[in-house]
Amino acid sequence: MARIIQIDVSAGQLPATVLGPEDAGAPAVVVVPSIFGPAPDLLGRLEALADDTLVVVPDPFWRTGEGAVAYDDMDTAIGRLADYDFAACATEMAAAVEWARAHGNGKVVAVGICFGGPFVLGLGKRGLLDGIVTWHGSRMESVLDDVDIITCPVHHHLGSEDPVSPPEAIAAIRDAFESNTEARVVVHDGATHGFSHDGPAYDEVAAGAGLASLVELVDRLR
Repeated sequence: MARIIQIDVSAGQLPATVLGPEDAGAPAVVVVPSIFGPAPDLLGRLEALADDTLVVVPDPFWRTGEGAVAYDDMDTAIGRLADYDFAACATEMAAAVEWARAHGNGKVVAVGICFGGPFVLGLGKRGLLDGIVTWHGSRMESVLDDVDIITCPVHHHLGSEDPVSPPEAIAAIRDAFESNTEARVVVHDGATHGFSHDGPAYDEVAAGAGLASLVELVDRLR
């Protein structure tokens, strides 16, 4: 059953939705969600891991409009980014990772969805992660400096028709991770941005592959 915890951060308490048992003896999963926040369909998909894995979904928008926003309410979702403190968010996501590490077996795999993609790469650069998965990460090409220091497995799932990650962005991601033998850049033919979200963009194959990557990396760390 999903529950809400509060993680101490410098600005107060970061709310996070938690699924699965604490101290499970298994790797923890931290999910940095899209601009729509901890959406119900996302939490539903993560339930597949929750029998024996701790899953933590921090709310990056707790300071600008806490909670989930409907996928068809783009104005509200984008509005939460006005004057957004990206540096503070990076620090708070690191706090969520450390909380998860302390309540699992010490290993953490992070998932970055859309907005969350650059944040999990940043966490990887800081050596805080044991695995990274991105689902239709947004503008990751802007944070590729020094990604060669990320040595953990990294699985990127992108759509061939994603206007947020055009072919040149995908090429830059491939090039940046070329030296990482544990990296995969999977481009799903016909998938567009938001392929893991319920609605018109949902792509069963791409969404299933993204979730399978997460399960694979978690199982490798058990």
